[in-house]
Amino acid sequence: MSKKDGVRQTFVLHPFTDTQRDSLGKFELVRDVSQPGLKDVKRSTFVSFHQLAELYAKGLLEEFGFSVRMCPGKGTYPAKLPAKKILPTSIKPGSSFDLEVQKVDVSKPAPRELRTALLRTNVKI
Repeated sequence: MSKKDGVRQTFVLHPFTDTQRDSLGKFELVRDVSQPGLKDVKRSTFVSFHQLAELYAKGLLEEFGFSVRMCPGKGTYPAKLPAKKILPTSIKPGSSFDLEVQKVDVSKPAPRELRTALLRTNVKI
């Protein structure tokens, strides 16, 4: 909801297709990181569609407090794209993302690429 005028806005996941190199077509995850004696900072990393599904399936987004960068479904509000926590219950049953989450074998360890991406946010799995 807009802080200025209270207008409700629908947000959808936005793959960052306007970026270059390794983040092309990936989702941005954002996490607040606290360090003793230092100011809290936000750290972010980019993950693929499948990696995001794996994080949801294993419950790691909730466990480590990750938010997903969003963009508005219509219009240009807001000026700065917000990061929102998306609960697994918000995933539409039967959607392509829901089907990808169901394919994940949670008994297997996370692949090296995903572990490396999460290290940028001070998370070791």
